[in-house]
Amino acid sequence: MELYIKKWWGNYIGGCDDSLLLLDYFGNQEQYNLELSKILSDIHLNVLLKEDSVNGGDVYFCIDESYEPHFDMAIDVVIDLSAILLESIKNGEVNIEELDPNSEYSNFFSISTSKDDAMLLLSGLNKFINAPQEYELADFMDENELKELVDACKEMSSILTDCISQM
Repeated sequence: MELYIKKWWGNYIGGCDDSLLLLDYFGNQEQYNLELSKILSDIHLNVLLKEDSVNGGDVYFCIDESYEPHFDMAIDVVIDLSAILLESIKNGEVNIEELDPNSEYSNFFSISTSKDDAMLLLSGLNKFINAPQEYELADFMDENELKELVDACKEMSSILTDCISQM
């Protein structure tokens, strides 16, 4: 099955170290059905989204008691997780090997969500869309790259908004 998010994935979305770390999180999950609320909690993004403190916030997850990988930028995770949620909604499941052909993981997973949790993630994406220059990520991109990323995020946001309205 072709990736629904193929148009966006692999360049600015899904193309950084944080993307690979997020795929590590999913690769370490043993169950097929994942709840967005648990994902947000596991990576400590739920509080940042609720408190509107994604920019500069610390997101990480625990693989075991001795290893806690931290993401560089929470907004990368918001953007990539929004894309992965969209993939799960549209195709019913996500294949890690489709997202990263070089991945050591080969599992499939599906993300289920409440309307509230999906809206929480979407609100984080929309805040970035509305003021991208306020995020640390903008310091690492030129104006054209940032515009391309924002345009891709706008497309994803529009589709996610439609999907959420049908929940």
